[in-house]
Amino acid sequence: MADRRSFLGAVSGVAATLVLSEAGASAATSPAPQPAPTASAAKPISSAARAQAAAMRGFDPHLSDAQLETIARGIDAANAAGAKLNARGRELRNGDEPVTSFSVAEVPA
Repeated sequence: MADRRSFLGAVSGVAATLVLSEAGASAATSPAPQPAPTASAAKPISSAARAQAAAMRGFDPHLSDAQLETIARGIDAANAAGAKLNARGRELRNGDEPVTSFSVAEVPA
């Protein structure tokens, strides 16, 4: 892998593949309820997410196009959630740490 992002993209795709394969196995035993259409289903899938999802065929060549689309939508959803968490768009550096606050609370006697 060239960098950390490509590794994380590959790992997330493998995880999505595992989830999809488990969902397919459970769907064979009982029919799954159909989810209500959401606003995110109407959003177009980004080309970067499609490319990452297509790279998952290297791990499992039997992935269908519908499964790749589901993986790509999951990648886009994760990117959107990350953008909400990091609204300023600031990159973390090696020296960055989480904010720790310490306070002493008095215990009533």
